[in-house]
Amino acid sequence: MSDWLDRLVGEWTYEADSIPSDPERQSTGAETVTRRGAWIVIESDDHARFQLALDKETGRVTGDFISWEYAGLWVYDGAPDGDRMTLASRGPRMDGTPGETDYEDTWEIVSNDERTTTGRFRDDDGEWRDFNVTRYRRKR
Repeated sequence: MSDWLDRLVGEWTYEADSIPSDPERQSTGAETVTRRGAWIVIESDDHARFQLALDKETGRVTGDFISWEYAGLWVYDGAPDGDRMTLASRGPRMDGTPGETDYEDTWEIVSNDERTTTGRFRDDDGEWRDFNVTRYRRKR
């Protein structure tokens, strides 16, 4: 039986940019999304791997993310809602100071061949701040 995550399966190219846009933080690449049992595995050609699974009883998505550049493991929890899915996590502060903060990644299915992910974090004032957006296009 398929679930929301099956819409991600395939070969994709991506363009990532910071918010606000900074040419030094822009990147492009490719990723492969496969189903392995209950899990969707997303592997990029540069440095990262996501693993996500939808619990059909609760409707919640759980998973984790690792980057080959960092020693930490990011644990995610969230739920799909229509063409969007928001995954919450907690991780090191982006400004390099000690401590952690909350993060959210919002995944949106734009069409069968296009999707986006927008990342944001909670600042010291409790406000959410977008920090990156990635646009994906399915390979032909």
